[in-house]
Amino acid sequence: MIIRGTTPYHSFIIPLTKEEIDTIYVTYWQNGEVVLEKAKEDMTIVNLLDLLSEDIEIEDATEEEKTSCQIELHLTQEDTLKFNFYPAARKNIAVIQIRVKTLDGEAYGSDPIRERIMGVLKEGEI
Repeated sequence: MIIRGTTPYHSFIIPLTKEEIDTIYVTYWQNGEVVLEKAKEDMTIVNLLDLLSEDIEIEDATEEEKTSCQIELHLTQEDTLKFNFYPAARKNIAVIQIRVKTLDGEAYGSDPIRERIMGVLKEGEI
């Protein structure tokens, strides 16, 4: 859920290590238009293996933990206020997609992720 005027964190796990990523974008779309796009420099990218507790041996990690990374975005109030909130609920959906290009030149796109947009009673930043 995206609540307008708030500062949410969005986390995604993708099946690539951070060392494999050349270019990455997270695009937020609403009602046929790109509302917000974040690039690699706007993200924190950490290999899942690096997030494991020190109590877990590397050889005990799953294949996914060895070959995936977590992407974290922190949206600002300004970012979330770019989304519209309409009385008709079906328009209150943001679609999020991650696109990645690897150092090998391969390009990937995620399935669309649907998030509900919620309004605030008092408009603007606090």
